[in-house]
Amino acid sequence: MAVRAHFGDLLTPGFRKIFSDNFDLVPTVRERVFHTGTSEKDTEKDSAVFWFGLAVETAEGAPIDYEDPVQGYDKTYTHLKYSKGFKVSLELYEDDLYNIMNKRPAALGKSMGRTAEDQASLVLRRAFNASYLGADSEELCSTSHDRSDGGTAQSNASSTGITLTEANLETAVNAMRDQLDDKGQVINVYPTMLIIPIELDKDAHEIVDSERRQGTADNDLNFWKGKFDIVPWIYLTSATAWFLLDSSVHQLNWFWRRQPRFASDELFDTEYAVYKSTMRLSRGWSDWRGVWGSQGDGASYSS
Repeated sequence: MAVRAHFGDLLTPGFRKIFSDNFDLVPTVRERVFHTGTSEKDTEKDSAVFWFGLAVETAEGAPIDYEDPVQGYDKTYTHLKYSKGFKVSLELYEDDLYNIMNKRPAALGKSMGRTAEDQASLVLRRAFNASYLGADSEELCSTSHDRSDGGTAQSNASSTGITLTEANLETAVNAMRDQLDDKGQVINVYPTMLIIPIELDKDAHEIVDSERRQGTADNDLNFWKGKFDIVPWIYLTSATAWFLLDSSVHQLNWFWRRQPRFASDELFDTEYAVYKSTMRLSRGWSDWRGVWGSQGDGASYSS
């Protein structure tokens, strides 16, 4: 708790300025990446149904080929509570010459904003981590996603950790377009977003935004120009991992059960002013399709 003995500078005249959390929040990426919804329940639950494969040639008078739909995996989003608070003595609040303690609501708001962004980024930061599995008991980015119908497993990750280059971007796009539904049927997947750590920002823009092909003397047109929304995310902790998303297909979801809320009170006996901010949220993914990722480190990956 904050008392006058701990904040002597705030009680001493003569300082030109005492700054307090002057730093701006970094631009929010979460809302660009996730489908965002609100919830009025303790949990939200998603599932899927996959219908039919290709029709079969049927002779005159032969029976119709009947096929049952397949139930997909269930995904439950359980909302978690996050909180941060602050206590300050009434005397320190009264005697603060620089109005620093009066900035506590804005500071708590920044804490909530940073926490939300950090929690969202964890979904991609843990995309290759076997300790964080989805509804199909695989990582978000896995080389062995099981199919509900028991068919051949699928991959949405680079098994060799390919780095971000023009050639490897083409490899990733083609791999993503090969994603199938749980009946093994072709689906319309095409990446619209390239998500990168800030360390790859320059490389990504050179590959995607150049008028001509990068690093060649042939003056060829750049096929990838303008095809992706490049999203550098400073909260990504790997300097090499990169991801492709199809914003119309992916199932990365964020639910607000309670958006950040601020409250204050005064303790009767001690005259401490207490301030708090809380929020409840959940985040994750209901299906891996529409997402592709590489750890970008050139190392073998199989999970």
